[in-house]
Amino acid sequence: MRAEVKMYQGTPTLYLDGMPSFYSCQWMSSDPAEGDFLAEGCVRAFGEAGVHLYATGPPVFRENRDEMFDFAPVEFGMRRVMSADPDAHFHLRLYFETPPWWNEENPDECEVSSEGERLNQSYASSVWQDEVNDYLRALIAFLKSVDLADRVIAYQPMAGICGEWIKNSTSMQHRCGDYSAPMRRRFKAWLRERYNDNTEAFQTAWNNPTITFDTAEVPSAEMQHTTTHGLFRDPAVEQQVIDYYRCLADLCAATLIDFCHTVKVETGGQALAGAFFGYLMDLAWNDCFFGSETDRSNASTIQRSGHLGLRTVLESSDIDFLVSPYGYAFRGLGGDGLPMPPSESLRIHGKLYLYEEDSRLHNLMDPDGRNYKPEHGPAIHNRCFAQALTHGLGIWWFADWPAGSYEDLPKTEPAFQPLLERYQKIGSWALELDRSPAAEVAVLIDDESFFYETIHNTINLPLIFQQRVWGLPRFGAPHDVYLLQDLVDGKLPPYKLYIFLNPVRLDRARRDALAQQIRRNGQVAVWLYAAGYIEDAPALENMTDLTGFQFGTGKNAWGPMMHINNFQHEITKNIPQDVMWGTNNSLVPLFHIEDPEAIELGQVVYSLGRCKPGMAVKEFDDWRSIYIAAPNVPAPVLRGIARYAGVHLYNEAGDVLYATPDLLSVHTLSGGSRVFKLPECVEVVHDLYEDQIVNQNTDQFEVTLQPSSTVLYYTGRKQTMP
Repeated sequence: MRAEVKMYQGTPTLYLDGMPSFYSCQWMSSDPAEGDFLAEGCVRAFGEAGVHLYATGPPVFRENRDEMFDFAPVEFGMRRVMSADPDAHFHLRLYFETPPWWNEENPDECEVSSEGERLNQSYASSVWQDEVNDYLRALIAFLKSVDLADRVIAYQPMAGICGEWIKNSTSMQHRCGDYSAPMRRRFKAWLRERYNDNTEAFQTAWNNPTITFDTAEVPSAEMQHTTTHGLFRDPAVEQQVIDYYRCLADLCAATLIDFCHTVKVETGGQALAGAFFGYLMDLAWNDCFFGSETDRSNASTIQRSGHLGLRTVLESSDIDFLVSPYGYAFRGLGGDGLPMPPSESLRIHGKLYLYEEDSRLHNLMDPDGRNYKPEHGPAIHNRCFAQALTHGLGIWWFADWPAGSYEDLPKTEPAFQPLLERYQKIGSWALELDRSPAAEVAVLIDDESFFYETIHNTINLPLIFQQRVWGLPRFGAPHDVYLLQDLVDGKLPPYKLYIFLNPVRLDRARRDALAQQIRRNGQVAVWLYAAGYIEDAPALENMTDLTGFQFGTGKNAWGPMMHINNFQHEITKNIPQDVMWGTNNSLVPLFHIEDPEAIELGQVVYSLGRCKPGMAVKEFDDWRSIYIAAPNVPAPVLRGIARYAGVHLYNEAGDVLYATPDLLSVHTLSGGSRVFKLPECVEVVHDLYEDQIVNQNTDQFEVTLQPSSTVLYYTGRKQTMP
């Protein structure tokens, strides 16, 4: 079977033997080759529901080198699954993080931490890279020899903790890396290429007249944890750290692409290749977030994970898909099932995003339910499926946890099987809908700017991680999330409102290109905190250049808070006066507006109780600019801005909301009466979960939502109804 990803009805879509297919998959929680095949009942049930894709992870390194290339267990496990579902096809998750025996054989190829510990393989190890490629070639050749290659539609090379291309110790904890010989060599070679082997240019960039390519080293942990300009890196004195993180990002991207290239070559392009990668929206977390009792730092994972190589990965023809669990920040009732990557950038680059729905796995980690009560499972699953459907995503389900428990689910929580059958029917039917985005709001995250920020989560936690969880899903209209560079490169469709989360560092070329994209057609741009602060060096003039406002600054670290003080403007007139926001994290520098031509809307309150203009709007001939000094802007404020920008608001009740040209989904905690306004008149509003018509020939409809529930409506032509 030939597997491809091609654009269909506005979104990257799985094609199997030339036919578009809904990517729905069971993530198997146990190796089918081991023991009594506990997952057999779950496999049969999924097959009966029409789901015939199985993501399984056969062991790679196993107990010793002799066993590594014995693929008989792989064949045995696949045939076991096929005995339970004769139509089974496979997504192979291959975990290449090295075990102790490999580390003992190859001590000089292992990562070294800032504390001198020798860990698993260095991503820069050519020995490891060669062995992974050898394994992929041998595995694919073996599967061909036993007539199973045709059953594998996807290969997923994995490394790091949980296979997610994140090193646990040196990415998620206070300790840093990588001081191994392979990484030190790689960094020196990268620097030569970066600076075109020009020693003088290199010395100027590092502000060090004695440094050479041969003496350059990976920055110390102290250098990595220290920023010289508040929360930001001044390139005049910190280019060494900036360069190292760029090198790490390039390394991880290149290594992943190399592995996927091997898959494409060895399968003759018949199978897909991809990885867990690109978690830019979520990586403010660290080991403490996941329950570490030993590391209490406020480290952020993003710069030291290598995931900042996302842009390179998206541009590679060898990558077909990316995967992630949905966001960990707020999975319970009232939360949102958020993709970790900027998912619309995957769309415009033609990559399929696979949404890992592992709600049950994480919920069962706590005896009384980590995220929700068992009876609320359907509302959570309905929300996650709606997120996937309305954003054109594939989905895999981690439903059989612990392994073998699937058939006993009705004893402890509502059965999943009826939901799965419904999802499969809806997902297959929806392939023919217009699945292009319907949003009029674009949210931009800048990978480049992370290189210039602290590796602590002081700013990224409120500015990105919390902003996307609390405010963005609830202002009453859908939004699309992109890499900023895709806007700079002119790849985005036009939007009415652009929300820039972290455009801290832009060079002259990117500033000019960005201005061409947004300063036209009356578009509205929203800038947060330190937007544009760094060009060649940090300066307030750089912020003025980007946003159009004049600024002042506060240099005493404190947590800035915002409140509205002008309730006469179109943006703020419906906002309650008790709406306040910001962060208790101490930010420095702090910013406020000093611009007599701006219309002040709110104040920022920071150190010494200073109350300064912190939210304002300026209207120019061709565009409008809004600046907000504190992060984590709440939904009522975003709603007022959206209304000002002319964005269509479906509802203003604060529910989580998704929409496409033909679909509308709402996840609500409070429930109650709702009136939804559609962008245009439709022939029918059909409740897809309840399979009933709600209204006809209308551009708005009223319903009563149950508390703690998720609804999914088809809003379109009657003849297209399921």
